[in-house]
Amino acid sequence: MRNGVKLTTALLRGLQRKCPCCGEAPAFRGYLKVVDACSHCQTPLSLYPTDDGPAYVTMILVGHLIIAPAFMFGFFYEYPLQVVVPTMVISLGLVTMAALPYVKGAFLSLMWYLGLKQAR
Repeated sequence: MRNGVKLTTALLRGLQRKCPCCGEAPAFRGYLKVVDACSHCQTPLSLYPTDDGPAYVTMILVGHLIIAPAFMFGFFYEYPLQVVVPTMVISLGLVTMAALPYVKGAFLSLMWYLGLKQAR
C-alpha cells in the first residue's frame, strides 16, 4: 500500500482520470495533459512519466479488440479492400482515441503507486 491506497483502488481512480492519491480532483487538464499537482491533495502528478507507455498499451489493447476479431470472423477475406481499409482505419482511430485517456490515467496511477518519478 502507498499512502494507505491499494493498487486496485489507485488503478480504478486512474481509469476514472482522477488523482490516484485522493481520487477527488481530476488528474488531467484537457485530453491527455497531466496536471502539475492535484488541486485537492497537492500530489505532484507531473513528476510521473506517462510518455510512451500508455500509447503502447493502447495499441496492444486495440489490436486485440479490433484486428483479432476481424481475422477470426473473416472480415479481411470476405470484403473488398475498398470496404476493409476505410472501415479498419476509422474503427482503429476511434477506439484508440477513446481508450487512450483512460489507459493513460491507469498508467499514471501505476507510476504513482510504484513511486517511479522522472529523474530531474
